[in-house]
Amino acid sequence: MDFAALMHELHAATDPEQVGAALMAALGDSYQAEHGDCVLLEFDQAGADYVFDLASSQELPQEDRTVAAWALTPELVNRRDVTYQRGFPMAPADGVAAVDRGHLIPHLSGGEFGPNIFRQDRALNRGWSAQGKRYRALEREAAAVPGTLFFGHFLYIDDSAYPSEIEIGLLRDAELHVERFDNRPARSVND
Repeated sequence: MDFAALMHELHAATDPEQVGAALMAALGDSYQAEHGDCVLLEFDQAGADYVFDLASSQELPQEDRTVAAWALTPELVNRRDVTYQRGFPMAPADGVAAVDRGHLIPHLSGGEFGPNIFRQDRALNRGWSAQGKRYRALEREAAAVPGTLFFGHFLYIDDSAYPSEIEIGLLRDAELHVERFDNRPARSVND
C-alpha cells in the first residue's frame, strides 16, 4: 500500500477521522484486490473501527480474519480484562516460534478484544527483538498523546487468520508514519 500517495490524495489532511476512514477504505480495497472473494464488513468496537473478512458467511476458503483497524487514543483507558484474554481461543501452530495473543490496536490506545486479538510473534509483541523494540516504541508514542490516530493492518500469505506481516502507523501532524513488521520470523520453536 502506498501510504504517501494516500496522504497526497487527502491533501495532507490532519483530521484523524478523515484519515482513518480513508485508510480503511484503501486497505479494504487492497485486500479485496489481493485475495479476491471475501466478505468485508466495517464496524466500530469500543471506539476502534475495523475492516473484517467474514468469509465463513459465504463458505469461502479463508478463515474469518481482521484486515485492519484504527482508533484515536483515548484520554482514559479501562482496566484490561485479563480473564477474558487468557480465555481467548488460540490454537498452537506447529513449527513456529512462541506466540502471544496480541492486540492490533494496543490496549493503551483503546483496543479491546474479539477482532482486535491475533496470533502475534512473542518477541515482536513483548519488544524482545530489534523490530519488537520499534513496534513497542510506536505503540507507546501513540498512547502518550490522547487523540493520536493509531492504525494496524495485517498482511496474509495464506488462508489462515495468522498474519505474516503487520503494518502499524500513526498520524504525526500531516504525516502518516508507517512501519512493517515480520510476524512469522523464520526460527524454530526452541529459539
